[in-house]
Amino acid sequence: MPDRWESLGCNPDRPVRHVSVGNPHSVVWVGDVSEVDLKALGEMVPHVNLEIIEPGPETNGVTMRVHERGAGITLACGTGACAVADAACAWGIVPRGSDEVIVHMDGGDARVRVSADRRATLIGPTNHRSDHTVTV
Repeated sequence: MPDRWESLGCNPDRPVRHVSVGNPHSVVWVGDVSEVDLKALGEMVPHVNLEIIEPGPETNGVTMRVHERGAGITLACGTGACAVADAACAWGIVPRGSDEVIVHMDGGDARVRVSADRRATLIGPTNHRSDHTVTV
C-alpha cells in the first residue's frame, strides 16, 4: 500500500477508510470520480477492492466507481457498496440517521442500511434465475 494516500489524489483530511465486509476494501473520497484514473490507482493497491467516491447527487447518496482485486474495474460491487455506505456515514457525507444510503455505480444503484453499530445491509429485491444439480 502507498505510504501517502493523498499522493494518489485522496482528500488529505480523509485520505482513506479501510473496511472489511468479509473481504478487504479501501474507500477513497475524491473530488470527481470521473476524473480519476481508476485503473492506474487500482493497480497501485492490488490486494484490496478499491472504491472511489464523491457525495451525491442526493443528500443520502454517493457516487462510486470500483476496481476489484483480481478483476480490475467492474460496473458494480455489492460488498463495495456496503463499505462505501459505512465510510459515507463515518465521514458525514450522508446525514446521520439516514434510513438508507443510495450508492450510484456504473452498473446501477444499490441501497444500503447502516445501523448504529456499523452493520451494513444491502437491501432490495432478488430474482430467481435457475436451479442446478451437481453430481460429485
